[in-house]
Amino acid sequence: MIKNRPPIVVVLGHVDHGKTSLLDALNKTNIAAREAGGITQSTRAFQLLNANSQLPITFIDTPGHAAFSQMRSRGGQIADIAILVVSAVDGVMPQTKESIETIQAAKIPMIIAINKMDVAGASAEKVKSQLAGLGETVEISAKTGQGLPELLDLIHLINDLNPAQADPEKPLQAIVLESSLDPRKGSLATLIIKDGTLHQADAIYLGEKLIGKARSLSVDPALPSTPVEVSGLSEVPPVGSILSTRPSNNITSPPPLTARPRIESENLRGGVGGGDIEPGVFKIILKADVAGSLEAITYSLPPEVKILLSGTGDITESDILTASPLKIKVLGFNVRVSGSTLKLAEIEKVTVKTFNIIYELLDYVDKLVHPKVTEITTGKAEILAEFKMNGVRIAGCKCTEGQILKGDTVRVEGREVKIKSLHLGKTETEKVKLGQEFGVVFNPYIDFKVGGSIMAIQIHG
Repeated sequence: MIKNRPPIVVVLGHVDHGKTSLLDALNKTNIAAREAGGITQSTRAFQLLNANSQLPITFIDTPGHAAFSQMRSRGGQIADIAILVVSAVDGVMPQTKESIETIQAAKIPMIIAINKMDVAGASAEKVKSQLAGLGETVEISAKTGQGLPELLDLIHLINDLNPAQADPEKPLQAIVLESSLDPRKGSLATLIIKDGTLHQADAIYLGEKLIGKARSLSVDPALPSTPVEVSGLSEVPPVGSILSTRPSNNITSPPPLTARPRIESENLRGGVGGGDIEPGVFKIILKADVAGSLEAITYSLPPEVKILLSGTGDITESDILTASPLKIKVLGFNVRVSGSTLKLAEIEKVTVKTFNIIYELLDYVDKLVHPKVTEITTGKAEILAEFKMNGVRIAGCKCTEGQILKGDTVRVEGREVKIKSLHLGKTETEKVKLGQEFGVVFNPYIDFKVGGSIMAIQIHG
């Protein structure tokens, strides 16, 4: 029988505009203070019971950092209503615009929560003018609680006009919001129940494949709109896939949202790696805490990066032994590395780096792939004459700045060549100084011109 279910509300907005602080205030928690860098880095969900309604509200918090656009999009696909959090100080920012596109693509009602009204310089009118006509607006302060009752009432009002419904007796349809591999609990998945009901010990299918039984549930039974963590699965289900309690041809895992190809672990045994050097390609092993984070990082890495092996869970000795012959780095996001694993990495000369803020990981990789190159001029000379010695064409020069060394890279006529030899008179030398006149032989040969110049350079990167 179809019944009204709690509305699922996704909270979107630009990084640091107060999405998590808003949900903390509603849920009376303090997640924002504990998040690395103050940035939500995985999708979380909870239910809130409002005294003014018989139905609770299910909230989904999504990351605001640019790298997590896929996770925000997924939240929009699951939700019935969206709250767009916009700072009354900053106004519309890049992820604000992206969030609006996500909401409009999902075709769900939008509530604009103008946050930080307690901060000096706040201007609700500026935000209203920027977002005129996009949805109902509420002025709030997650810090003081201003406007929160009105926000909850507006959510219920919108839901009353078009109630969210489901049939708790139907076969289960649950969307995988997040998934991970826990060293103690095994495969875990956070689900949002869209239809049906999930009970402890229920069989769980991904399409036609049985992937285990619900060994434990954080909420039992889990009714429609309930966020629930389930353990006991035989594999980590893909984020965004649909699980059921019956096999079905119609309930299948969606293709990955990442646009970048990935070489799976099976290919490593086929000889891909250290001996197979590809110019301009930087290879890594990547581990992350949950599938959503792994997806976000994979999607955001530069195209020059090739992930040879990826997965959820802590960095293990197996990862180190895989990386060692390939001479590649092992990177981790929100994962741990045991002392014994670090010791093995030291022995095997494998670089292991872990991060708990995504943009720090991305910045690290970007610097490896695109190192900053600096050029230093160490000497200059004018070409005054041309002569031959033993049939070899020599440029007669005068050092006008710094010094010039045998073996230096020099720029002549717009080309970079090496100094093969330096001559003071008929004597070969290793170095010439400011004011000295000398002869120089270039390698490779270059058609220099009298009146031209030589610039000795050092390139650091």
